[in-house]
Order: sequence, then structure tokens, then C-alpha cells
Amino acid sequence: MIRASAASRWLLPLSLALFAGCGYRRLDRQVRPVAWAKQGETIRLARFRNLTPRLGLEDRFTRALENRVVAASPWRLVAQGEASRWVLQGTLEEYRSRPIGLSVGGKSSRMESAGSASRVEVAVVASVELLDGQTGAVVLSRRGLTFSNQYRVDQNFASFDNRELQVLENLADDFAESFLTQLLESTD
Repeated sequence: MIRASAASRWLLPLSLALFAGCGYRRLDRQVRPVAWAKQGETIRLARFRNLTPRLGLEDRFTRALENRVVAASPWRLVAQGEASRWVLQGTLEEYRSRPIGLSVGGKSSRMESAGSASRVEVAVVASVELLDGQTGAVVLSRRGLTFSNQYRVDQNFASFDNRELQVLENLADDFAESFLTQLLESTD
């Protein structure tokens, strides 16, 4: 009986603390002072332009932003070619992949046996604009958004491309989440 009483003394305050919340709020449910963040308005995503040598990068970034808009924004996403209140367009300006760690191998003095990359950093630079779908005027512009990630390279060359593709997927998701948060919290 003493344990039940002690437990009930802790249970009620703990429950109240949990239900009171910790300050977390969904961005798509907040009242916004900016004109473009009204609940239920339409938005169309133009396919990202890819100025990088990395083929297919634009598909990953467009898809990640589409998924994020559908999951956590106040807008209703419309298909390409449909009229919309807002239009988001982006450009992938730069793609870099560089070794940042070396594993030393071999005792030869030849340069090619001096070592191989053990870690690689991938960075993508993008710019995004929010356009008024009725006038075409640029409402908000974010230039030079840089996202980078690293991955460990194992010596199994078959997994090399898979690891890089996984990192690119993560970068696209990080980009979409970060940009959408900036857009919805913006005061511009």
C-alpha cells in the first residue's frame, strides 16, 4: 500500500509534465506572419536545375523537398503544369566529393601505393527561390545553401557507390528539412 501511494505521488506530476509539452510544435500547424505560409494554399515545385556534373542529383533533391512539403507544411502540393499560389524552384550549383582521410598502405615509394581514401566528404551547394505563382515575382531567395556529409570508405569497391548514394539521399533530406524550416519560420 505504501508503494502505491508513493507511486501515485510521482505519477500525477510526471503525467502533468508530459502533457504540458516540452515546447515542440509542428511547423505546419503554427500561425504565421508571412504571406506564403497560409494553411491550405497551393504550391508547385519546379524540378531542380542541375548545374553539377553529378547526373540525377536534381531528382533526389526535388523528391526530398516534395516529401517534406507533403509531410510538414501548410500547403497543398499540386502537380507540374497546374496553377498554384506559390512556386518553389531550385538550382544545384555545386557538387564536391573529396577524400578527407587516408589509410596508409604498402611500403612502396610509388605515389599510387601511398594510401587510399578512408573517409570522403560530399558537399552540395543549392539555391532556392519562392515565387508568387500569380505574378512570377521572387518572394524569397536563399542562395548558397551548403550541405555536407562524410562517409567511411571500406575497401569493397562494390559498396563505394552505394555509400555515396546513401549520403546523397541523406543530404537531400537534410536540405529539404532545413530549407522548409527556414521558409516557414522566415520573417522576410
